[in-house]
Amino acid sequence: MPSTAIVEAEVLEEKMPESPWHNKNVEAVKELLDEVAAKIPNAVVFRDLFFRFGGRQYAPDLAVVIGKTPPIENIGLVYKVPEDGDAPSAIIEVAVSPKSLGEAISEKADFYTDMGVKDYLVVQAFPQKPLRLWFCRPNQGETPTLVNEAKLETLGVTVKVEHQTLQVLDAHGNKVLTSKSLVPLLQRELERTRRELEQTRAVLAEEQRKREELERRVTELEKKLQQI
Repeated sequence: MPSTAIVEAEVLEEKMPESPWHNKNVEAVKELLDEVAAKIPNAVVFRDLFFRFGGRQYAPDLAVVIGKTPPIENIGLVYKVPEDGDAPSAIIEVAVSPKSLGEAISEKADFYTDMGVKDYLVVQAFPQKPLRLWFCRPNQGETPTLVNEAKLETLGVTVKVEHQTLQVLDAHGNKVLTSKSLVPLLQRELERTRRELEQTRAVLAEEQRKREELERRVTELEKKLQQI
């Protein structure tokens, strides 16, 4: 028990607070990952959890473990591979500075290679700069390289940048939408449907007016004929 307390204290000292810009970008990616993982059996998304392997440890911004994991209530500050469960199938780092990018595509990438990660994506999100993607498959010996899009086979999705926004597409090419982004879309669709319904009602009302006018004229003609 004392040794565990020492390890946790060391971890807390190692993990420095992140900038609001970094947190905003990580959270945006996590919302998309949560939607994707919800459709994959035994998939769990972790944020800022330390993974320990071979005497080293790093806390990736986002990690998706698919397979064996302990109950979430039993997971502390450090997730040991393979003692606690399977290694992450996919890891995503968000780099908001040249220093963090350098770490992500060098020593962190080396660690994830040793741990057996299958898909590794680095989102380069420097303030006031274009979004860029670095991707590799560490378990196949690849190193991160700049790409236009990244296919995360373990998650069955493709990630790309569109109009300076990160887009996640499913296996059918459809955009993965979060609940937050889905609400305004549904509101716009509801408004469009309301306008179409009002237009349809206006057309029906006009048709009804014409019909009533025609019936009135027919009635008048019939009365005139009866008087002849």
